[in-house]
Amino acid sequence: MRTFALLLLLTPAAFADEVDLTPRSRSEHKPASLVVRGEGGTAFAPFGYLGGCISWLTASKLELELGAGGGFPGLQLGIAARQLFGERGAYLLLELAIAGNTRVNRVADSGTQFTSAGQSANSAWTNLGVGFEQRQDNYSLSLAGDIVFSTASLTPHWALHGGVGIGF
Repeated sequence: MRTFALLLLLTPAAFADEVDLTPRSRSEHKPASLVVRGEGGTAFAPFGYLGGCISWLTASKLELELGAGGGFPGLQLGIAARQLFGERGAYLLLELAIAGNTRVNRVADSGTQFTSAGQSANSAWTNLGVGFEQRQDNYSLSLAGDIVFSTASLTPHWALHGGVGIGF
């Protein structure tokens, strides 16, 4: 009878949840706050067809980015602010960026697009978009789609950009 009582007491322990005791499970998950990311995108991407950026993530999940890349022709410069929503490295993002090209006025009509940006009235535009970012350990992967606005043209344009980065 004692053996039966002992078995009844130990049976619930067999159905207990598995507990992860690795060091990673005990510490709070914090993604890298500084990331250097290689970016690629379409003509209106904030950092050009092929470029890079430095990304800084604040404690309130606001991400600030500064970057440059090849606009082919010209140098494409951009600055972006992203608000991240999510937990443990997987984030939905909202993005607001300002970008421009030094040689090509991308927002102009196609006939006057390749004049020098210094001769044009406006070679800058604003991106507003949504996307996804995975910041896991020291790695970062992001993809965003944007609608592009400019004061030089009332026609909205589209941009798609993404990148892979290493965090510090």
